[in-house]
Amino acid sequence: MTDDRIEPTPEMSRALMRGMTQRRLSRRQLIKVGGVSVGALSLSSILAACGKTETGSGTGTTGSTVDFSATPGTEINFANWPLYIDKATNADGDRYSPSLDGFTKANDITVNYETVINANDSFFGKLLPQLEAGQDTGWDIIVITNGRELTALIQNQWVTELDPSMRPNFDANAAPFAKDPVYDPGNKYSMAWQSGTTGIGYDTTKVSGPITTMDDLMNPDLVGMASVGMLKADMPDLVMINLGITPADSGPEEWKEAAAWIQKLKDSGTVRTFYDQGYIDDLVAGNLSATMAWSGDVLYYKIWEGYPFEFVIPEGGALLWIDNMLIPVGAKNPQGAYKLMDYYYDPEVAQDVTEWVAYMSPVPAVQDLIADHAEEEKDPDTADALAAMAESPFLWPDDAMLSQLKFGREFTTDDEREEWDSIFIPLTES
Repeated sequence: MTDDRIEPTPEMSRALMRGMTQRRLSRRQLIKVGGVSVGALSLSSILAACGKTETGSGTGTTGSTVDFSATPGTEINFANWPLYIDKATNADGDRYSPSLDGFTKANDITVNYETVINANDSFFGKLLPQLEAGQDTGWDIIVITNGRELTALIQNQWVTELDPSMRPNFDANAAPFAKDPVYDPGNKYSMAWQSGTTGIGYDTTKVSGPITTMDDLMNPDLVGMASVGMLKADMPDLVMINLGITPADSGPEEWKEAAAWIQKLKDSGTVRTFYDQGYIDDLVAGNLSATMAWSGDVLYYKIWEGYPFEFVIPEGGALLWIDNMLIPVGAKNPQGAYKLMDYYYDPEVAQDVTEWVAYMSPVPAVQDLIADHAEEEKDPDTADALAAMAESPFLWPDDAMLSQLKFGREFTTDDEREEWDSIFIPLTES
């Protein structure tokens, strides 16, 4: 595919060469938006008790069944997270996505790409009235993280069943972790967009030695006082993993064990705050010595901006999450959407995305392509950054590292969620 990116000059920062015009936010940065929060809804109102959608308004659809051999429409509406696709600046100074531009030129299909997902629950809440009514949500592709909302979409048959005979790029190039995930056996409804891990990020200039375990976070001699960040949503699962507990198999007794560890951490005096979002801002500002972190956030600042950060998987393991492309039932152009989803499993296309977002690619062949790009790159700083990406084990985990990663606990009943919340929420509010 052609590369219309401008050639870098010595005066240009690496950030500008990559099309960045403002400080990067977290991949999961929460931006306050309107709409219903699923957190305010009971699970019984969104899970399988709602029943099966009987009709859809999309071309060739009946319920969740689509004739993917039909001619695709000329437009695709694609909803994704901020800063989660490749960007570049052309010679006229205009911002664009090379990968989307390539798809449009090859298929004569326009992609209306919108960064409207700032949290799984608030975005899902916006779609819920249309989904319950069997109406078009306005989106042909949405990107949802494995977990509560994805479970609801699949159990209610609010997403379109995919045709396994029509995804050649996926079949040829998808990473093992992207194929046959436990939350969607056989990829019946979803295809991974990007993935990442929740582990520990730290500033090497603000700690007295390497951070290797979760227990290190409660050692003031190592991390200081009031200088550690914790992520509310991911914390229980990450703690359980490091206590030798598999979150998927856990129950109230294991949750209480994790809560006791968190209380011990609080009592140590090292915690600055429990974050919903925004931890990366405090790490960059120098307000944190160490924090629970999402891999791509820390890697971006380390590789592309030169911050003295490290990201580690604690000795006990880390939390794995996968963001997934899905086609809502009733989508106007499911055929075009599916073509675009499979297009992103072309290694050269996936390379564009990975070089920009610094998260785990579902296409392993991208690693060698980035290494080749590093060797060909004329700007030494950019070449070094690309080489670091190609060598990062957090972007290209081997089997040993993957064995350390586990998915979080999912909930299918209100009672489970309420008991979980009753154990963990009080720890973050006092």
